[in-house]
Amino acid sequence: MPNLRELRFKLRIAAGVLGLLCLALAGLLVFMSTGSARQDETFRALHLQVQNSKAAMVPPQTVEERVKDAREQIAHFYEDRFPATASSIFEQLGKLATENHVRLNQAAYKTDDSDLPGLQLVTVTANLGGNYEQAMKFINALERDKMFFIVNGVSLGDQTGGNVRLNIILETYMKGGAQ
Repeated sequence: MPNLRELRFKLRIAAGVLGLLCLALAGLLVFMSTGSARQDETFRALHLQVQNSKAAMVPPQTVEERVKDAREQIAHFYEDRFPATASSIFEQLGKLATENHVRLNQAAYKTDDSDLPGLQLVTVTANLGGNYEQAMKFINALERDKMFFIVNGVSLGDQTGGNVRLNIILETYMKGGAQ
């Protein structure tokens, strides 16, 4: 029976090797399944990112409509806020001065080309007089007026009996610059 013992010994060795092989394969299977879960999580995160990007993307027709609307708004802004003549600027300044009870003593303007298409830069230097509160209201009215005025500088002249004299530098734009 030495053959039977030897055969049993060899079968036990083979069974041990096969058992170790099964354990190794089971460990590999567990390792692969956890890696797959990480890949699934990564895939889900990327998929969510793509879906968010798609949602944020604007269709081309919508972009064209928005550009058309923006051009119309710009044209409307130019039409409403920028005068065609320098006399319109001084007419509006006189109107605001009258409404706010200040005296517009002197005003001069200088035109320059601007970087904006179809517009000229107009710099207005004006001297006005009135009490302090009226002068403040006039400057506030300038900044809020429908015509586009930018107050670039205000300097205080002489002051007598509650009245002040202000020197104001304004900028506005007039239609008709280099195209």
